[in-house]
Amino acid sequence: MMNKENNTDFIVTTTNGTRWAETGVSFGQVRRQFFGKKVGLKIEKIERGRLFTHEEEEDLRREKDEERCR
Repeated sequence: MMNKENNTDFIVTTTNGTRWAETGVSFGQVRRQFFGKKVGLKIEKIERGRLFTHEEEEDLRREKDEERCR
């Protein structure tokens, strides 16, 4: 099991422009383990960073929880 403290946030952009959040220790690990390869997505670039800020993630999580309660 990987140590979560060593993981870094990455943004994977596919050739069709879709951006995906991934975590990993290195660019190589993210490239090897990117789930999209299994469904035919090709990686255009990988960069360090987060898709959403922590506040945005919390807002999205709260909205999702509210929708599940309906």
